[in-house]
Amino acid sequence: MSSVHRRPFTLDWPLALATLGLITIGLLTVYSATSIPGAHEGLWLKQLVWFGIAFGVATVVASIHYRVYDSLAWPMYGVSLVLLVLVFLIGVERMGAKRWIEIGPLQFQPSEIAKLATCFVLARFFDHAKLDLTRIRWWLPPLLLTLVPFVLVAKEPDLGTASSFPAMLIAMYFWAGMPAGQLLMGLSPVMNVALFFVTGSLWWFAGLFALLVAVFRPRITTLVVMLLLNIGVGASMPYLWDHLHDYQKRRIETFINPEHDPSGAGYQVIQSKIAIGSGGVAGKGFLKGTQKGLAFLPMRHTDFIYSVVGEEMGFLGAGFVVLLYATVILSGYRLASVARDGFASLVAVGVITALFFHILVNMLMTVGWAPVTGVPLPFLSYGGTALIVNCVQIGLLQNVALRRREY
Repeated sequence: MSSVHRRPFTLDWPLALATLGLITIGLLTVYSATSIPGAHEGLWLKQLVWFGIAFGVATVVASIHYRVYDSLAWPMYGVSLVLLVLVFLIGVERMGAKRWIEIGPLQFQPSEIAKLATCFVLARFFDHAKLDLTRIRWWLPPLLLTLVPFVLVAKEPDLGTASSFPAMLIAMYFWAGMPAGQLLMGLSPVMNVALFFVTGSLWWFAGLFALLVAVFRPRITTLVVMLLLNIGVGASMPYLWDHLHDYQKRRIETFINPEHDPSGAGYQVIQSKIAIGSGGVAGKGFLKGTQKGLAFLPMRHTDFIYSVVGEEMGFLGAGFVVLLYATVILSGYRLASVARDGFASLVAVGVITALFFHILVNMLMTVGWAPVTGVPLPFLSYGGTALIVNCVQIGLLQNVALRRREY
């Protein structure tokens, strides 16, 4: 038995193999999506090179003890905020958004770096011996830490990536011990915004908030703070809507009713649903997708790459991709549950939740169940920065796997 206890842990192989499977499918799908003459030919080779770089970076990330990231959390967070500010000053603009910084031949998105840095600093905060998330003074600081990069990324504008920050925070709140009732009360401003955009009225939220108060009976301090906060959010909704970019308004309107502008804002979603639906059970076959081949499907190698999978591989192929993603996600949460160190466990939760958020939003977007946000599909969509960051996230999870027994 003693020899068993001394045996070091190895990599999480289901996580590793599922990730490699997704990247392989991504390379094949990028090749297929760009196989049309004159339409981004050869991008799959660039993606293969990016994977080589991403694999090397992920290996280094996994080999460095996670306590190093704990020690560097605050400096990394500060640097990430500086980079986010620099985007507005020296950033490269594409399609009306400044999201990239260009240094010679290198281009990268500071928002991806900020996501990891925020995860580290939140994990460091929550890994506190006196943490008591039943009290507002303990859950306000992480909210502010998340709000700063969220606002900066949203102003680029990049609401898709920005939304992954609160998703990560919510999961880490819960994992750190915040009671469910307290968490739902804290999320009420988010529900307020969502219900306003979907229904156009604040009365739906007023009823929901009254129900939350009746069921969970929060402390008077929490009730007063959340009531005032939601009144402020409700009063600012018309102002917020008026200050959204036109394309953001169209995306929300298209999400509610894609058919109201079939040749404009709703075109992407409609063509995506046609592509997925036409794949049937077994698909049309590799390189044989007609929606892609006739160039009806926009952004087929980036945001809508899952539509190409659905058309060419059918329900079975698309389902297999979902199974691989489920393996990655469940492996991540399992590692968080078995890790003995609080910081490592929290980092695993933050990393896998951010990854899960991007997967979920992209897939729902392709079938019209979520607004078009420009969020790429992890491991499948073409893009060097995204692939490197996704592999770094897997590297961090493997870091936890290698040291899961340490305190």
